Amino acid sequence: MLTQINIKKFLYMEDISIDLDEGLNVFTGETGVGKSLIIDAVEFVLGKKGNFSDGSYVELVFENVDNQYSEDGTLIISREIKGGRSAYYINGRRSTLSTVKEASEGVVEIHGQHQQQKLLHKEYHRYILDRYAGILDVLEKYQKVYRRYTELRKKEEKLLEEQSNRIKELDILRYQLQELEEADIKEGEKKDLEEKYSYISRIQEIHQNISRSLMNISEEENSILDKLDQVIKDIGKISDTHRELKNILENLEEARILLKESSYSLLDFDLDIDRSEMVRIQERLDLINRLEMKYNTDEKGLIILKEKLKKRIEYLENLEFEIPEVTKEKEKAYKELKELAEEISAIRKKKGRELEEKVRKHLTDLALKDATFIVDIKEKELDRTGKDDISFLFSGNKDIPPSPLGEAASGGEISRVSLALKVVAGSDTDCMIFDEIDTGIGGKTAILMADKLKKLSENYQVVLVTHLPQVAVRADKHFYIDKFSENGKTRAVVKEVSGEERKMEIARMLSGVINSKSLQLADELLADVVR
Repeated sequence: MLTQINIKKFLYMEDISIDLDEGLNVFTGETGVGKSLIIDAVEFVLGKKGNFSDGSYVELVFENVDNQYSEDGTLIISREIKGGRSAYYINGRRSTLSTVKEASEGVVEIHGQHQQQKLLHKEYHRYILDRYAGILDVLEKYQKVYRRYTELRKKEEKLLEEQSNRIKELDILRYQLQELEEADIKEGEKKDLEEKYSYISRIQEIHQNISRSLMNISEEENSILDKLDQVIKDIGKISDTHRELKNILENLEEARILLKESSYSLLDFDLDIDRSEMVRIQERLDLINRLEMKYNTDEKGLIILKEKLKKRIEYLENLEFEIPEVTKEKEKAYKELKELAEEISAIRKKKGRELEEKVRKHLTDLALKDATFIVDIKEKELDRTGKDDISFLFSGNKDIPPSPLGEAASGGEISRVSLALKVVAGSDTDCMIFDEIDTGIGGKTAILMADKLKKLSENYQVVLVTHLPQVAVRADKHFYIDKFSENGKTRAVVKEVSGEERKMEIARMLSGVINSKSLQLADELLADVVR
């Protein structure tokens, strides 16, 4: 329910706060005061396009709202113009227009001569009929079966496509599986191999260095030992000439002994190197690296891939047995779908005729006695809504054949069709706003329209801009709109009227002037409503 319209600034309306109530809320005022500005202000918040001045700000407060955007049942939507750009807010937090539209869906609905776009769509016609027929639950069941049927149909198509390629794919997959199974890669194997290879590679380096050292020390011609022997021989010849030379000779002979022992030790050093193991490790690493590159994955991925290949092969091998099962399930779902579609279609056709008759009666009451309203139902291929292509056809004149509502009806006619449908079929929106749908109506028709609006307000909140006193007297809340000039600027005022003020406004609406006669008529009209 829309409980408040707070206007800080909107066109020539400033600092206006309107408290609405359940039931029927009407706005009246002199011709030219801009009664429809109230509707414009609501539309502004909900995203209406236009050239709005900087500082424009309107806030709508809704209560008893149950959606993801409300907080404790309260939903506050506002819009402000800053620097020529729109800023939207939901419960005080910055939002977007698309979110505002989503948040207000099912909360408020505007009906006027320019806001009937929803009623022009065939999908909405189908929804109105289904709601009136009380088959939304059956349709939900149908749509559940339709989704299952669609999934099975797509699965069957996929299986059939796979079946045509399965032999070729199986050959490839089996070759790949064989390659991976023969490789028999274990998790962590590559790391172990790399560590062993590094170790063996180091041992080889040691062996090479030992061999080279032995050659240098004793095995090659002119080795270190050969040269040392020559040095010892040369120093030995002169060692008796000086005590220091004798000490040097002793050191050289000791060095020769140590070098000889080191040579024997190096000769006896055994690394126990298995060269074939190193070759095996190298080949194994080459295989793993090649498979990783081929399948664009790592060691763990190769192990996972092997399991996936096994499952895919098993799936493809069993494909010829699965297709008949899926086809059988699909046909079963289609049979159930057709039965439900027939059931829904029969109800739609029956209820469609009822809806036609009731809407026509209401249109006659609303001064459209020559109007034709038809619920046109044609058969179509099964889809998510059934087998029926539904559209509302309309003609305002007996001599003109009915055609789609959006093509045939004027703005005023669409507004009255909308009201008739709301009265007959109800609505899924809590708050309905009507903008002067009573244009061109008077006399007995005005009374009948007032009765319909009042009846509608028993189950929904109705907000209405009207020029009809017959409608105004039935209001649960009556607001009067006026404008005046102040310091060269036009200003608007909105006030709730009751008692004598309300009687005076009804009198003005009845005759255009307020005098004893119009006041008496207003008294009688108000008294009739009470009775």
